[in-house]
Amino acid sequence: MSPVHPNTRRSRGPLAFAAAAAAVVIGASGCSIDLSEFRPGGGEEASPSPTPAKAAPLLESALEKLRSRSAVTVQGQISEAEGSVVSDISLTTTSAGTASGTVQTNENEAQVMQADGKLFANAPEAFWLDKSIANPDSADYASSWVRLSGDQLGVDPSSMLAPSQLADIIGGMAPSGGKARLENLDGTTAYRVDLQGGEHNRVWIGEESGRLLRAEIEQLTPEGAESGPRTRLDFTVPESGEVESLYEEVLTVAQEELEGSPDARLSVGWSEQLDLKCETGGACTVSGTVQDSSENGSGGDASVIVRMNATVKNDELGSKKCEDSGSLKSGGTVDLSCGVDYDLAPSTSPKTYQMGGDARLSTSALSGDAREELVAAIEEQRDAVLAGSSPSASPSESPAAQESAGD
Repeated sequence: MSPVHPNTRRSRGPLAFAAAAAAVVIGASGCSIDLSEFRPGGGEEASPSPTPAKAAPLLESALEKLRSRSAVTVQGQISEAEGSVVSDISLTTTSAGTASGTVQTNENEAQVMQADGKLFANAPEAFWLDKSIANPDSADYASSWVRLSGDQLGVDPSSMLAPSQLADIIGGMAPSGGKARLENLDGTTAYRVDLQGGEHNRVWIGEESGRLLRAEIEQLTPEGAESGPRTRLDFTVPESGEVESLYEEVLTVAQEELEGSPDARLSVGWSEQLDLKCETGGACTVSGTVQDSSENGSGGDASVIVRMNATVKNDELGSKKCEDSGSLKSGGTVDLSCGVDYDLAPSTSPKTYQMGGDARLSTSALSGDAREELVAAIEEQRDAVLAGSSPSASPSESPAAQESAGD
């Protein structure tokens, strides 16, 4: 066998194709939704009450009841802004920020789970097209668990809908005075409390239960965020058995269904043409730089595991594979490189081989260690919540901490 002459070049064939493989067609789903019933205050007819109550202490008592709950279930609607697409949500969120339920946009329903600050959705292809999420591995999203951000989903249960977090958001809009009057709320007598911060921000509190029953808020903004979704939500308290079942479901997903899950929090792609370099003797290296191509820094503080699976090939020598991975931070780049070796024997009659190849870029939601840590965290928080004590991990943990590299 003749030795391979040094053959250093940029591939213009398959590798060039691989660099452009992330391009997909994004379709806009057409759906006309009547927002009149969704508009805060829409669809409710107030009936004057001769028995007003002081609004501030009534609301404070209802929020303290909410904070004491191990979990709360919300059903209703959310939207980014007036006139935007409305999503229907049904989510149960525990005091530890663990959540399970559904979010439906247009006719596309996503199963949702969140634990230890990590949010996942399992949805059909059309759901991801509606979200305008396109990645080199987005063809793998359909019917698999995909990690995403609260901004992408439209709601972050742990920071918005966990009992204490929800109570804090509403409490921050509490009126300093004023009266609450009784109204008929879907057949139940409830006090309506008008909140601060907007003409139509208001909640309803059961006359007999003293419990928060409904909220219509123009921006449900969690601590540390600049804005939040418009919401119209009804609240119920799940039984302890329902909370236990929630944790069983979330644990099953974490243990059995998250291995190999992709990560959609960043839009990733090659920043330039890939390099293929080969040396005498048959050692070849594939390298490239991956960049975050998310629009307007929409990835927040996320850090995503990216992986390159490369193939180097020649018709005579055959093909060999290699891979490399790295952590890509929002707004940044990461270099990936891997090599193969054909280990050709020296020869007195040198021969040149034209080498080609391709490379596939993909993402990974969790490393193996991170998945094991997630399972352990869910078990610890489940035990604390079901025992009625405070969980060790707070759902109000900062987004930066939740989005740590490689988690």
